[in-house]
Amino acid sequence: MGCARSIEQRPLGALIVVLSVLLFSLCIPAVQANLTESSSGEELFLSCIQDDECLLTPVASGEEVISNTVFASPAQPDTITFEFDMDPQQSHLALLPSTLKSMIIDLRFTGELSGANKPELEVSLILASSVTTWNFEAETLPSASTSNPYTLEDEELNLNGERLLWPEQTVRLRLTFVLDRPGTWELHLRGASSMVLEIPWSEDVESRNSDEPSSDLEPRSTDFETIHYGALLENDRDCWSFAVEQHELLNIYFEWENVPVEIQQSRGLPDLIQPSGRLSPAPTVVIKENDDTTRITYRWRALPVGDYIFCIGGTAGKFQPYLWSGQFAFESLGPSNPVEFDGEALYPAGSALLGDETEALSLSESGFGLLFISFLALIFFILDSLRNSTSSLLRIGVFTPGVLLILVGGIFHPMWALADEVQKESEIQFDDLIDMRLQQLWDISYPGVPEQVLVTHSSSTWGMLDGDRLQLRLQVDEAVPLPDGRWQLIVPELQNFRIDQAIFSQVAMGGVQTSDQGMLEQQSVQFILLAGRSLFLDLLMLEAMMVVDEPPKSSVFHVDFEMVRVQATDSVSVPAWGTRPNSITANDWVLLQGALFPEQVSVSLCDCDFDLLDVRFIPSPGFDIGDIPPQIDIENASGLISYSSPVALLGIALCAFASRSESLRRKKAKALATTLFGQKSKWE
Repeated sequence: MGCARSIEQRPLGALIVVLSVLLFSLCIPAVQANLTESSSGEELFLSCIQDDECLLTPVASGEEVISNTVFASPAQPDTITFEFDMDPQQSHLALLPSTLKSMIIDLRFTGELSGANKPELEVSLILASSVTTWNFEAETLPSASTSNPYTLEDEELNLNGERLLWPEQTVRLRLTFVLDRPGTWELHLRGASSMVLEIPWSEDVESRNSDEPSSDLEPRSTDFETIHYGALLENDRDCWSFAVEQHELLNIYFEWENVPVEIQQSRGLPDLIQPSGRLSPAPTVVIKENDDTTRITYRWRALPVGDYIFCIGGTAGKFQPYLWSGQFAFESLGPSNPVEFDGEALYPAGSALLGDETEALSLSESGFGLLFISFLALIFFILDSLRNSTSSLLRIGVFTPGVLLILVGGIFHPMWALADEVQKESEIQFDDLIDMRLQQLWDISYPGVPEQVLVTHSSSTWGMLDGDRLQLRLQVDEAVPLPDGRWQLIVPELQNFRIDQAIFSQVAMGGVQTSDQGMLEQQSVQFILLAGRSLFLDLLMLEAMMVVDEPPKSSVFHVDFEMVRVQATDSVSVPAWGTRPNSITANDWVLLQGALFPEQVSVSLCDCDFDLLDVRFIPSPGFDIGDIPPQIDIENASGLISYSSPVALLGIALCAFASRSESLRRKKAKALATTLFGQKSKWE
């Protein structure tokens, strides 16, 4: 900490230095400089007690300006480095953002010959083991008094997949500038230089881990039917002992507070040890996951009366707060009963529909009718044209344009349209997209998958990563007019789409193993909950994005999205929509994310005799037509011209007119020849 080189001190006495230190300590209130959204810790100020002792503090304090005069030259440049460590140190577990909100560094240099300017500056932000560096070029200032600080806004951080900042890990800002001429530099502080990190989540790990100490050998004695608060920190074992009374049903209700997906505990089956020392049989499990919590109900039937030990275990590098309570009950319908499940988890089609379905335009594929009629008509007229013409003007001015119109509107256009409706080799269909997405989520649900891989893939839109290209062929039955003149497409595959059926089919294909009691393995449970939420959000975004500018002419549409990375939504447990089509700007995508994301999404799983899944949500009330991006790369399969049928019919009419006129002229010529030369003439 401090300067990397020796900086000449001002001629201050020892007493002044001591007073400065005391004054600095008095200026800092008793707060934690933790990176958390609920305190001033988001904004950190560059503060220096003295020239060689600098810190990042939660309030602007210390010296107002530090400066020094250097006698540098190109042959002997002078390098000055400042390091600002956050003080007090980080004591909370924090989720780092993907971008730096802002930074202001007010550094000035006045050369003896060159005047006021800003030197080249290298800024490095060190967060735990990651380092992000920015470089600024030198700049001449109009005058020495001009305030023109170095600024950064919404700059991407190079986190190397490490989004978590654990307690006591490093938060440091390093400034390095090189001077190659004599002059005086000044670093303006006390509010003039600062940075802002918007932290989406932060937690005091030690204060939440309140149900400790305990272990298998020394469980905490408790009353079963009370509320217990705690947190599972890394690979701890939290255990309780209690007496089980006479009952028909024994319920344990667990509520896990949602945390970033990287540090979620596995939440596997707990151990309920009977008085005999044997493990209780596997319970019926119902899991309900929403934006804030994951609620799990464990139910056992008619266990022996006596003293029990109840334990849950964690995983290294994981942390998650919880609360739980028990209940003795008798047979009745409760919140964990499978009867309360609908039995079908359907995607709520129309959730992102903004138009009036009563005014929907019906669509169909291009047929062969016009092509067939035009082809027959063209053959007939060409054969008829082989006879001698009595009028060159009629043949060139009417018949030939008619043939061209038939070719363009009735032959070439339908053939082009039919070819455009054929699925391309690089395209996939809706079912393929669902299968690919579920397979991707299944693969990352395996234990031991790196957390960053889990976050990157689960948060990607439709499973498309940065640099991927989504080419999708969709068959659309109807298009609904929107108030702004565009058209929203109704995708028939979304109607009555069974989310549960698709997910459980993937579980079956994955060769999932079950216990003797028929319980799903933990990977399958995690996959089902993750897939239920991710698939719902993918379908919601797909439905909202199905917008075209022109009235559709065909029922076939080609989606072509080049995907790029973007900041995911602020959902801590399962970040979503972390990639966007390149044709949509980042600002438009952020607007769409915020407006479309539901107020609440809950996924419930009953791991019972018949595995059941339930997906429910509360839509966002703020989603409207203004939130849909103006540029979406969706093309309607089309032919060569807009009005092919009228063009083809006009061509047939012109050819028919020419053919009829030629026939009448031939009859008149024949009648005239007969009158002049008689019936025996050669004209006959």
